[in-house]
Amino acid sequence: LGFEFPFQESYVRLDLGYQYKDYQDFDLNSNNSYNVDFKRNFSVANGGKFTFNNHFLRGVQEVLEFDPGYERVFGNVPFRRNQVELGYEMPVTQLDTLGLFGTFNTVRFTEDNEARPFYNYDQVGGGLKWKRSLSPASAWVSTLEYVASDPKEKPADLYLYTNLNKKYSQWTLMTGWEGAHKESFSGFAKVGYSTMSFKDNDFSEFDGLVADVGLGWQPVEAFKVDLLLGRKAYQSAYNVNNYYTATSGRFQLQQQVSRYFFWTAGYLYQENAYPEAVRADVFGTGLPTTMEFFLTQGQDRKDKISRLYGELGFHLTKQFSLRANYQYEDRNSNIRYYDVLGVHRPYTYKENRIVLQAMLGW
Repeated sequence: LGFEFPFQESYVRLDLGYQYKDYQDFDLNSNNSYNVDFKRNFSVANGGKFTFNNHFLRGVQEVLEFDPGYERVFGNVPFRRNQVELGYEMPVTQLDTLGLFGTFNTVRFTEDNEARPFYNYDQVGGGLKWKRSLSPASAWVSTLEYVASDPKEKPADLYLYTNLNKKYSQWTLMTGWEGAHKESFSGFAKVGYSTMSFKDNDFSEFDGLVADVGLGWQPVEAFKVDLLLGRKAYQSAYNVNNYYTATSGRFQLQQQVSRYFFWTAGYLYQENAYPEAVRADVFGTGLPTTMEFFLTQGQDRKDKISRLYGELGFHLTKQFSLRANYQYEDRNSNIRYYDVLGVHRPYTYKENRIVLQAMLGW
């Protein structure tokens, strides 16, 4: 449910969402998820623009909200996430715009005495953005961003069997093109360098290249091709690893065949790589560990994720549509171990998912 109130060159938007989820053979700790998103954008007298965004989610299984790199694949503990973004841009010359921005992001799991898929954390950040116009529809953009992240561990986090001294600071410098070329080509392509410094432990720190690319080609009005590429480092809750790098690519086709019928098809491939080999003594020599870590110590984890998806849709009226979605996901991790019960591959699976939707909107 969304409400938008435009006025002059500004607007205010409020989006509300609710989801109920249940399984036939599995009991969730909570069946309810809801979100509130507030966005405000308004212009000021000197040509500047101020933005304010607030994203709040009370979720259960939305793991990408607290682990956007997809290390964790399943969650069953309710959590709250609140993210606030502030920004201000002002022209400094006819071609150049300078911007300032700040962020605050917090994640809290609501059950302190249950094993959770991730730990609580707070993140505070900010940075500078410089944009130089190359044409009326495109610009060269550079950003410098700083983020400080602080885990807020609870006793139940010991069941994660990971080192919790993962307070870090991150610097990221990105530069690249964004906008449109002619009428058929649009998007962005940015590359840069990032560092993640962990001061409270002696395990690996990230220091390397990052990229964020999203390009769209629309040769005709009703057909579009999208290509998305990326590489980024994320904080990790696996064994003694401070972080992992996610390198991904996605290719997608979309077509509005007629006034009533449309379809989408795409493929995603992603690799998550970890810098540290598995250790059995996560908490120190002689302290508790898991059978998995004891039998996989010395292995360097790497997950390869493939996802094939498609959608068929039919607009019955302007307000009502029917959609059929299919997704196949194959996650292949090199972590495996053997015991008296056979071979165990805890991070490898294949999933087929079919979703039927009826959508009503005004």
